[in-house]
Amino acid sequence: MSNSDIYVLVVDDEPDIRELIKDILEDEGYQVATASDGESARISVKQKRPQLILLDIWMPDTDGISLLREFMSENPHQTIVMMSGHGTIETAVEATRLGASDFIEKPLSTAKLLRGVEVALENQTKQEEKQQLEAQEPIGKSSQISLLREQAQRVAKHNMPILLLGDGGSGKHCFAHYLYSQGPYSTGKFVELTADSFPLDSLKLSALANNNCLYIHDVALLNDKAQALLSHLLKSNKLSDCQLIFASQNSLEQAVSNGSFQEALLYQLNSITLTIPPLREHIEDIPELVQHFVDHHTTHDKLPYRHFTVAAQNRLRNYSWPGNVLELKNVIQRLLILSETDEIDEQEIEFTLQPSKESQQESSTINYDLPLRDAREQFERIYLLHKLQQTDGSVGKAAKLAGMERTHLYRKLRALGIDTKQV
Repeated sequence: MSNSDIYVLVVDDEPDIRELIKDILEDEGYQVATASDGESARISVKQKRPQLILLDIWMPDTDGISLLREFMSENPHQTIVMMSGHGTIETAVEATRLGASDFIEKPLSTAKLLRGVEVALENQTKQEEKQQLEAQEPIGKSSQISLLREQAQRVAKHNMPILLLGDGGSGKHCFAHYLYSQGPYSTGKFVELTADSFPLDSLKLSALANNNCLYIHDVALLNDKAQALLSHLLKSNKLSDCQLIFASQNSLEQAVSNGSFQEALLYQLNSITLTIPPLREHIEDIPELVQHFVDHHTTHDKLPYRHFTVAAQNRLRNYSWPGNVLELKNVIQRLLILSETDEIDEQEIEFTLQPSKESQQESSTINYDLPLRDAREQFERIYLLHKLQQTDGSVGKAAKLAGMERTHLYRKLRALGIDTKQV
């Protein structure tokens, strides 16, 4: 979409600022309308829905926060950037909680204004594409996936935490998006948090969750403070106005046993549990998954279309897939990029999978003829590579699993010559 197709509404009670913003945006090719107060802004929005609203906090007839709340209740997908010369952290948090995509402080420079507009529109486009892509039904006609889809449709309607269990790459993220699309907060945002991005401020966490879907990936890796905060908010019903989805590839019961996870929090989370099977347990879905990933990569990544022969698909069905569906997706992408023919046969599949098998065998074998120091170093390398593979290359998560300080793990990885980007 070019700038000339984008309609922006500027709402500000100061005529000079209003016209300045209008001139700057029109010079960039945007269609721009202005409003001096809340009532005229309402009329403009009813006449033509803008792709973006720049909304001042302070206005004569109504404050911008109230107007933001009103616009977002009418259209939860509206993109709104707040502006203020007297902004506070509390106001910015409140605006974010109500759905504002950004908060720009005055005085506005041309660079600051244009960058804020560009980022807001980029995020809007990405969010629309992502939701459209990820909200589709999980792929597969096997009995396991069919049953999981039916269960997901039923439990998504209930206002209870949902726990997704499964190996890394098995499809927890896909099912989380499907639950979100089927749930009562599908008109809100899908907010994904990890152990590294989890906020330790109750006000900020509540703001992120309110009227949205909150998905916490690898909940077993949350630190003690994050677990305590989450348990407190659940117990006090301060996360009642949202959909809560948690995921873990590690046993929470085992984490409780070894003291790294609170038992009370476990009981709060596991009222509804869905277990995602590893790909090796539903290999009959592989042909359909192959076609899906070919369509995805050719459409969204602009890769050339290539046909997989029946023999090639059978070879894929007879592979163990330690990395599950995510590994299959990456293999399909690699084959589409590297293949020089329109048809991918069994030999190409074998060639693509073989290095992974060899490297896996090599990396998991200890040479017992080595001196103790060298054997220990070899074991540490195998062990840490395994932890990094478990966590998709996340050093923070791997450190948690290994019971190490992150800085210590970084030093150890450098000493062992392990590049996390190549894991």
